[in-house]
Amino acid sequence: MALFTQKTMQFVRAPDENVFIAPFNLIEIFFLILPFEWWLSREKYERLNTTVMGVIYSPLLLITALLETRAAHQVVHNRHHGEADDDTLEEWEEFETEERERDFESKGWKDRVETARPNIEDDPAVVEVRALRQEVEELRGMVGKLGKGKEKDNGAEGGEGER
Repeated sequence: MALFTQKTMQFVRAPDENVFIAPFNLIEIFFLILPFEWWLSREKYERLNTTVMGVIYSPLLLITALLETRAAHQVVHNRHHGEADDDTLEEWEEFETEERERDFESKGWKDRVETARPNIEDDPAVVEVRALRQEVEELRGMVGKLGKGKEKDNGAEGGEGER
């Protein structure tokens, strides 16, 4: 958990040294910046800011330390009993094992990608016109069949009336 936090914080760029996370930034604005920043000296304001951050973040840090300590004790217990260090499978570990087990070629992955791939070689308007032409040809064929069927019906009715 600490390693994950370190990796996450490695890529977070903060605009200043004393950063308050989302709900606590309101405390910073209303109880530190507005009442104190404009009239306190820089050194005193930094000391006040550091003190407030320590008070606010200490419960979170203590909870994190408790959870990390509990996990470390579990690892030590597992090692003493000859088991794996951490026998619980975390969510991100499940995804890693699924990716290793997944064989894209044997399950028709390439075919699915080919059918979902957009046609970037032809203009979309040209593709639509081609589809409309095909539909018009189908309609012409249907109308032609209906016309031939009417002619046969008319021929059969006309033949009966002459007798």
